Amino acid sequence: MLLLTMISMLITTQAFGINFGDSSNYWPGWGNGTGDDNKDVIGIPNFTGGTAELTGKKLTSLIFNQSVTSSSTWGITSPGDLFINTDADNDWDYFVDLTNWTVSGKTNPDPVAGNYNIYSINLALDSATGYIMSGSDNLNGWSGYQIRDNHPVAYGGNLPAGAFGQVGFSGWNGSPAPEYIFNFASLNGGGLTLGESFIIGWTVNCANDVIYEKMNVPAPEPATMFLLGSGLIGLAGLVRSRFKK
Repeated sequence: MLLLTMISMLITTQAFGINFGDSSNYWPGWGNGTGDDNKDVIGIPNFTGGTAELTGKKLTSLIFNQSVTSSSTWGITSPGDLFINTDADNDWDYFVDLTNWTVSGKTNPDPVAGNYNIYSINLALDSATGYIMSGSDNLNGWSGYQIRDNHPVAYGGNLPAGAFGQVGFSGWNGSPAPEYIFNFASLNGGGLTLGESFIIGWTVNCANDVIYEKMNVPAPEPATMFLLGSGLIGLAGLVRSRFKK
C-alpha cells in the first residue's frame, strides 16, 4: 500500500510543459462572414502560441509568446479576459478577470503586473449575451484601426458572488513584450485542476489575433511507470532486508 501511495504521489507531482500554437482565426462559431474569416492576424499584436505548464493534472502557468513588432497603435491594444475550459466541452469553466471596462475601445486601460481574480463560471462558447464584444470598425473610437469585428474579448455577465482565487499576471504596459505569463500556482492544491483535455481562449480588445487552443493532458508513459515501480519495489526490498537484519 505504501508503495502504491508513493507511485501515486510521484505521478501527481510530475511537472511538464505542453506547447501550443495559434491555429484559430476565430473562436469556433464566431466568424462574421467577411474576408477576415481567413486572416489569422489583423494588425498587432501577433500571438504565435506559447506553453502550458502542468504539475500532474494541475495547470500551474500559461505563457503566451508573440512576435514583437513596434507600432504607434500598440497603445490602443489592451488584453481581454483569459477563458479556460477545463474539460474541453462547449462551456467555459473559468475566466481570469483582467478587464475593468464594459465596452471595448481604444481607450481601455491596461492591466499592470499583479494578482487578478479568477472566477468559476458556466458560460457557453456560443452565448449571445455572456461576452463583451470587440465592436466594429469605425465605431466606438476604432475608426482607422484594424479590428476583427464582433468577437468575444471579455466576460460580460454578472460576476459570481465570490472569486475562486487569484492568478498572477505579468502585466501589459501598452508596448510589445516577448511573452505574457499567467501564474496559477497560488490556487488551492497548487494549480487549476484539469480533465483529460482542456481549452484556452484569449485575445485583445480589438480581437485582431485570437487564441483558441485545445490541449490533451498526457498520461504517464507505461515504460516510465514500469521503471519507477521497479525502482521503488527494489527500494522497498532493500529496506525490508535491513529491518530483518
